[in-house]
Amino acid sequence: MSLQRTLRLSDSVLMILVAVVGLRWIASAAAGGPSSLVLWVLALVFFFIPEGLAVAELSSRHPREGGVYAWTKTALGDFHGFVCGWCYWVNNLFYFPGLLIFVSANTAFLFSALDPSLRLEEDKLYVTSLTLAILWLVALLNFLGMSKGRVLQNLGAVSTWIPVVLLIIFGTLAYVYFGSANRFDASTLTPRLSDRQQVSFFAEMCFAFAGLELISMMAGDIKNPARTITRAVGIAGIAIAATYMVGTAAVLVAVPQDQVTTINGILLPIETVAGSFGLGWVAALSAGLIALGGCGGTMAWFAGASRVPYVVGVDRYLPAAFGRIHPRRKTPHIAILAQTVVATAFTLIATAGAGTSVDTAYNILVDMCLILYFIPFVYLFLALIVFQKQGPGSGSAGFRIPGGKPAAVVAAVLGVGSTALAILMALLPPETGAATYLFKTVGGSLFMIGAGLIFYFRGRAAARQEL
Repeated sequence: MSLQRTLRLSDSVLMILVAVVGLRWIASAAAGGPSSLVLWVLALVFFFIPEGLAVAELSSRHPREGGVYAWTKTALGDFHGFVCGWCYWVNNLFYFPGLLIFVSANTAFLFSALDPSLRLEEDKLYVTSLTLAILWLVALLNFLGMSKGRVLQNLGAVSTWIPVVLLIIFGTLAYVYFGSANRFDASTLTPRLSDRQQVSFFAEMCFAFAGLELISMMAGDIKNPARTITRAVGIAGIAIAATYMVGTAAVLVAVPQDQVTTINGILLPIETVAGSFGLGWVAALSAGLIALGGCGGTMAWFAGASRVPYVVGVDRYLPAAFGRIHPRRKTPHIAILAQTVVATAFTLIATAGAGTSVDTAYNILVDMCLILYFIPFVYLFLALIVFQKQGPGSGSAGFRIPGGKPAAVVAAVLGVGSTALAILMALLPPETGAATYLFKTVGGSLFMIGAGLIFYFRGRAAARQEL
């Protein structure tokens, strides 16, 4: 039984946009000051462009469900394919809670607009409860199928862009009427590469740009995937790069750098400038739209991630139940349920402890994502090199990187280098709370990789016994 092909080019473009464009990354970059604009350019050149080229070519060569997992398995063998797919999947189990904690904290702004004494963004019970409620709603929509779930996904994409447009408008107004809140000159724009925090921002920006490969996971749901995915990556890639850089500049024009945080970095400039013109309600509207956009992003990532255990389950490395398709809904319902339960557990673990604030829990989840998520990207770029030595694949008439094999190798080397740097930055503990960080972040990541290897070797042993 196969998945149902319901996604068109427009759906694919919107899925990439809602999955990749994260307003929280604009906030995080703005907190780093004007030099973040140069770091965005470096991340664009050394990671985003190589990523886009690799995904476009590999999707054209092998337009199969499972994306980076299938490419790695074909190019490098079963073991590396499993490690790649496993890390990609479990990373998302950390990503969902991290994204939804950001969404939940932003929805608190709506209540603060009604009653300024409320500080729900700092209330762990509120944030955790709303995070889990949205998570299970998204799981339900995934179970019902992409014909239903794409409504939330596409609505989330549109809802993400409205605050971006408002941010740019109010940033422009702030510059015209009040001047820039931060200086933009050679001293402020030059990144301090000796500063660990600056290099960490670069790693987060690479993470912000990551996600183009998600659409390849949905190849079994897309009409004419070889052609559609390549076009969608090109269209969405241009919009994503412009959004991050223009959005970051707008925040820094509107408010001083020292007032920007990861949570308020989008709403604060809108609230500040809109309030000056008697339009305070715009900030509350933006908070609601940001929350809706986050829900749409979760929908997109949840759908793509669930295809990994489904495909690996079909290959029998995971329990065979993961490969089952619901007879009426045509969705991988067991894989969906499994990742919902595990993501729920990680949400509770990350927010547990009297000394763990909402901001700390968010940062722990982000760093676990960085470590696990970039491992598949090393495989992505290595697979690109390997395929240069092989035949054209099933999509022989499709996209190839301009410049042929030499250009593809250069793109892969740039991608591997920036990916390795991002992993190293995520492994460095903060100056305070290093023990908690190492236990929850590095220890959790290693535990999940080890758990995956147990599944792999048990699956291989079982396969040998069947022979």
